[in-house]
Amino acid sequence: MSDGLASVIIPVWNGKRYLAQCISAVLAQEDVDCEIIAVDNASSDGSADWVAATFPAVRLIRHGQNLGFSGGCNAGLKAASGDVLVLLNQDARVCPGWLSALRGALEDPRVGVAGCRVLYPDGETLQHAGGRIEWPLGLARHDGQGELTGQQWAAPRQVEYVTGAAMAFRRDVMDRVGLLDEGFWPGYFEDADYCFRVREGGYEVWYIPDAAVIHEETTSLTQPAALARAYERGRLRFTLKHTSPRRFLESFVPAERDYQMRMARGPGGDSLRMAYLEAIPAAASILARRWQADVETIDQVLLALQQLYRAPRADSISLIPALQEFEFSSSLPVIGPVIARLRSLWYGVAARWGIRSLIEQQEAINQQQDVYARSLLSLSQEVARLIHERGSGPDGSSGQGPRRQDR
Repeated sequence: MSDGLASVIIPVWNGKRYLAQCISAVLAQEDVDCEIIAVDNASSDGSADWVAATFPAVRLIRHGQNLGFSGGCNAGLKAASGDVLVLLNQDARVCPGWLSALRGALEDPRVGVAGCRVLYPDGETLQHAGGRIEWPLGLARHDGQGELTGQQWAAPRQVEYVTGAAMAFRRDVMDRVGLLDEGFWPGYFEDADYCFRVREGGYEVWYIPDAAVIHEETTSLTQPAALARAYERGRLRFTLKHTSPRRFLESFVPAERDYQMRMARGPGGDSLRMAYLEAIPAAASILARRWQADVETIDQVLLALQQLYRAPRADSISLIPALQEFEFSSSLPVIGPVIARLRSLWYGVAARWGIRSLIEQQEAINQQQDVYARSLLSLSQEVARLIHERGSGPDGSSGQGPRRQDR
């Protein structure tokens, strides 16, 4: 490890149009010696070749598959030489003095993670001035979001977490806490999880306003459904890791039912439902390894997730309003009413057959998903039993660090 060196790690995925300003702004930082490591997650837009040709000083790591944000960052962290390790989104443009401010904050041994004042592209509106988690649902909130940057957000302060769009920590912190959890694929909540683990390790997490960043936000995941699914998947994993099984059952599940009802008729309703299904195998491992939960408790949590998954869907057939008959008419004399009536009859038959076909297809899909859900539940229960019988402790993939008190 080179004393005084900072390693800036940029996970790349189809970000060619942002990388010029991102890398150039880092290279323009003064007073801190740094290396830049770009980790390409199998981009299809030529990002990797462009970085290699345009910025030969940047260390480029290529991967044949998309490792997600955590996986890309971890690959860079493993290759880094610096004593200060910085994660930076490809669509972020750092401001003058950014790296120096982060390094200065980390000189305090109590500070484990230093985060940034993150601004929207207008350079005046706050996107992030530190973060907090709303319990029991585990919803992530950004302080100051949507407000004009000003004196209210001009002082450094201790926070629950900071966004991974631009965050820094020392090598000794990583050595103690470990790498990012790659179970948060492709992204969302891996930053909050890491900050919570750092705090579990006895360090503090700080918001550093002098470390300013302009951030485009959500340029990797642009489809609303994909965004919603990643967010909900990450939220459930984060909640399982940082809420005790007892609190999960007593506080989270009842609150989640209300949340589910609010979300059901929105665009994220189906994404939330699938997130419950995907959380079942993750829950079995997390509960057994991180919380050393007994088999009965694990079964209760898995069954609760299955019940959330099986709750009535907003798009179920029972919620489809009754079809209204379309009124046909004809201007032809004498036979006009007859033609109109025949059209109406034919329309009614065709429409009903079409709707019936759609209903049958949806019912078949639902039945297949239910069979899959039951099989997944059974398999996850068996995995949890095996883990519990072998007495495995916390590991790097399911829940790093000591268990916290009941939240």
